[in-house]
Amino acid sequence: MTDVFVNARPVWSESDLCSLNVSLFFVVPLSGRESEIRITASSFYRIFHAGKFIAYGPSRDAHGFFRVDRIPLQGQGPLIIEVAGYHCNSFYALNQTPFCLFETFDAEGHSIEASSKETKGYRNETRLQKVTRFSYQRAFSESYEFDPRYPLFLKTGDCPYQKVGLCELPLPNLDRRIVHDLSFPRATFRKIEEGVASLDAYLPIYQDRYQTTEYLKIFPKDEWEIDANAVASQLAYRLAKVGDTLRPGTFFTYALPASLTGFFELVLDVQEDALLYLLFDEVNVPSPAQPGMVGISFYRNTTHNCITYSLKKGHYRLLSFEPYTAHFARLVCLGGAIKVSSFRLVRYENPDAYRIRYSFENKKIERVFASAVSTFAQNAVDLLTDCPSRERAGWLCDSFFSGQVEPLLTGFNLEEEAFLDAYAKCKKDDLPEGMIPMCYPADFPSKEYIPNWSLWYILELERFKKRNGDVPLIAKSRKNIEGILSYFKKLENNDGMLENLQGWVFVEWSKANDPEFIAGVNTPSNMLYAAALIAASSLLGDPNLKAKGEALKAAIKKMFFRGDFFVDNAIRDEAGHLHLTDNMSETCQYYALYFGIASLEDDPAFAKRMIEVFGEFRDDKNVYPTVYKSNLLMGIMMRLEWLNRLGMHQKVFAETIDYFDKMATLTGTLWEHDDVNASLNHCFASYVVHFLLEANFGLLYIDEANKEIHLKGSSLCEMGSVSIPLRSGGRLCLQGKDGKRIIRKPKDYSLVLE
Repeated sequence: MTDVFVNARPVWSESDLCSLNVSLFFVVPLSGRESEIRITASSFYRIFHAGKFIAYGPSRDAHGFFRVDRIPLQGQGPLIIEVAGYHCNSFYALNQTPFCLFETFDAEGHSIEASSKETKGYRNETRLQKVTRFSYQRAFSESYEFDPRYPLFLKTGDCPYQKVGLCELPLPNLDRRIVHDLSFPRATFRKIEEGVASLDAYLPIYQDRYQTTEYLKIFPKDEWEIDANAVASQLAYRLAKVGDTLRPGTFFTYALPASLTGFFELVLDVQEDALLYLLFDEVNVPSPAQPGMVGISFYRNTTHNCITYSLKKGHYRLLSFEPYTAHFARLVCLGGAIKVSSFRLVRYENPDAYRIRYSFENKKIERVFASAVSTFAQNAVDLLTDCPSRERAGWLCDSFFSGQVEPLLTGFNLEEEAFLDAYAKCKKDDLPEGMIPMCYPADFPSKEYIPNWSLWYILELERFKKRNGDVPLIAKSRKNIEGILSYFKKLENNDGMLENLQGWVFVEWSKANDPEFIAGVNTPSNMLYAAALIAASSLLGDPNLKAKGEALKAAIKKMFFRGDFFVDNAIRDEAGHLHLTDNMSETCQYYALYFGIASLEDDPAFAKRMIEVFGEFRDDKNVYPTVYKSNLLMGIMMRLEWLNRLGMHQKVFAETIDYFDKMATLTGTLWEHDDVNASLNHCFASYVVHFLLEANFGLLYIDEANKEIHLKGSSLCEMGSVSIPLRSGGRLCLQGKDGKRIIRKPKDYSLVLE
C-alpha cells in the first residue's frame, strides 16, 4: 500500500493534535478531470460533493494501521471533507492522533490534488466540542449550532468558518479496504404522533458512568457547552393537535418500519430561530405516566440517544455525523418555529447481506429469518460488531457465531476477514502476556479483558480456515494463538484444568456468570479450553494439542458430572483439596453437550432430560429450580445447534419461533437478551440463519476453498426455498417440497453428505 498515495501527507490542525472531539472541514477544488479520491482518516470522515453526501469511512483497523478508501468522482466540485477526531478512549473509535489523508487522481492515475499543510482546513464551528459522550463504549454525542452559511458552504465550498493552520504528520501504515463499498439507501420516517412537551423539574436527571469516568477522556460536566442530558431527562409529553409546524413546547413522533441503523437526515424550514431536540430508541416501551403514547427512552440502552440543533432562520438539509439505531424518533421544539419537510434515515449497513433470497411457507419463520438478515446487515459494515447502537464494537465470541452467518448471506467472508485481520495486528500493551483484547479495535485504559473470549477466537479461526482454506490470515494469527495457549498453560492445575482465572470471566448473561459460579475451577471455561486446544491442534499442526484437549474432556466429565447434571465449579478447602460446589446452571449443561463432553449416545437419560424438560419455557421456579436458567448469549444458541446435530429439526423450528418471533415482531431485529433492557440488535443472534438452514435444508457449511457444499443426509424440508450466493458468482438453491429436498448448484461445486 506504499504506492497508493503519491504526494499526499496526513494533516491536522497544529493547535489541536491533543484535543478531544475536534471536527475540521477540508475543501478540495475539483476541475472535472478527477476520477477518484483516495482517502483515510482518524477518527472518521465523510464527504459531500456539490452538497451531496457520497461517502463515510474509513473501515476500522488496528492501532497504527489505516484502511484506504477509493471513491469514484464525476463532475466538478466542490468536495467537502469533514473529519471528526475524537482522540478519546472507546470500544469503537481508537484513541489516536487525528488526521486527514487524501489525494485525487484522474483516469490515467495522475495525481491532481493532495493533502498537505497548504490544504484549506477550517474548524467546524457548527459542532459543539465540549459535550457528553454518547455511551461508555462510544465517543462523543452530537450538538450543533447552524445558520444559513452552512448549507451554502456545502454547495459552493466558500467556507465561512475559522481557517486553521495545518501541520503535516508522518505517513501511517496503510492497509487496503477489505469490505465492499456501501450504497446508502434511504428509509423514510412516518409521523405517528403529535403533542405538547414541557419540562418537569420533578423528573430525575439520568446519570451514567460515561458522564463521569475520567479514564475514558471526557469533558467535565461543568465545561459542557450544553447539558442536553438534563433537558431530555425532564421532558414530559401529552398528545394534542399541533398542525404542520413545530412551535415552542411541541413535538412530532415518527416511526420506521423496523429498527434500522444509519444517519438521521432532516430537511427543515426554520421560520424563526429555533432549538430542536431529536430523541430516538430501538423500541416502544410505553411509560405508565403517559399511557397511549409511544415511549421513547433516550437512555434505555445506557446511551445518549439525543442530538440537539440550535438553528437560525433558514432552509437546512442536516445529516448526523455518527450512525445510530432507531425504530422510533421524536422531534421536540423548545423554541422558534420549524416546518419538517422530510425526515429520513440514510441507511448504514452491508448491502451484501441482502444477496440471499428466501421464502418460507411458515411466515413466522420467514419473519425471524428476515430479522436475522437485517440484524447482520446493520452489524457488519466495516467489520463484525456486537450491536450498531450502544457499542459498534468488534467483540470476540459474538464473532464466532456471526462469522459463520456471513458467507451464507453474502457469498463472501470479508467482514470476518477484516475483523480477524485487525486482531492479527492488535495492540496488547495493557494486557497480560499472551492475552488478546476482548473486543477490537478498542482501547482499554481499565485493563479489562475476558480470558474466555480468546478461546472463542481460536475456535473462530478454525471455522474460518474450514470455510476459506489455509489463507495467509491464518499464518498471521499464529502468534496470537501461541500466546493464548502460553497464557493458559500457566493457569493449569495438577489435573490439567484451568483454575482461578483472572480478568472478567464470562460464561454467559445468567446465573452461570455469578462470582460463586466461576470461582476456582470453572467447568464451562474448561470445556471451552478443551475445545480450543483441539482447534489449535488443527491450526498449528500439533497433534499433541488434540490429545491434551481430549484428555481434558474426559477429566472434566469424570470430575464434574454427577450423573444427573454437571456442576459449574469446584473450589479448594483450606487443606488444598478440590470440592464440587452445589452450583448448577442450565448453560453449563449446554457447554457439555455442545463441546462433546456428554452426548445422547453415552448419556441418554441426561441428554433426554435436557431435550424434553429444559429450554426457554421451562418453569424454572418449580422444575429443577436449582439448575439456573440460560440466556440467549450463549446457552440458548448452543441448545438450538445441539438439537440440530441430533436431527431434531422440528423442535428447532418450534423453539426458534417461540424464542425469537417476539423480537422479530417488535423490532424487526434480534436481541442481546430475552428482554428489552439492552441492545435489541445484536449480531451474534443472526446465527439463527445458520441453524434454520441446517434444520430445514440440511446445510452445514460451504467450503469455498474446495468448492464443496457440506450437507446433512436428512433435514426437515418444510415448504420453503433459499438461494444462497456463492463466491464464484453462482448460486446454491435449496427447496423443501412435500418433505423432499431439491438441490440446484453450479457444476463445479460438489456435494458432501455428512
